[in-house]
Amino acid sequence: MQDEDLMNEQKEEELREEISKKRTKEVTKQRNKLRKLFPTADFKKADNTLLSNLIDEASFMFVTLKHLKDFINKNGVKEKYVNGNNQYGYKDSVEAKTYNAMIKNYIAVIKQLNEELPKNKKINPEDEFDQFNNLS
Repeated sequence: MQDEDLMNEQKEEELREEISKKRTKEVTKQRNKLRKLFPTADFKKADNTLLSNLIDEASFMFVTLKHLKDFINKNGVKEKYVNGNNQYGYKDSVEAKTYNAMIKNYIAVIKQLNEELPKNKKINPEDEFDQFNNLS
């Protein structure tokens, strides 16, 4: 039985690694896309640390929100719970709570990035929201 548990654990670890690599590629793709909005920025210089960090965080949140959204679309925003013998029902899922908290932070980071853009490249926050939700 221990050998089977060990094999299952190894398979799960391999799957987690594969998912991690895929998400890292998605984050990198999004980071490159956002960096193109700042053609004059030299991301190797120390004075662009704030901008670079904002782009990194926005990229990570964009990918994470996309995956959370897919999970919520598939499984809904509620999950069953059982607490003791006669206590059971539904509660907000962890994924839904995480999505709701992260989307607020994502919007704040996008607004900060928008402030750093040259005036002729400003993004309308509603357009970004619509694009994220595949509405445009």
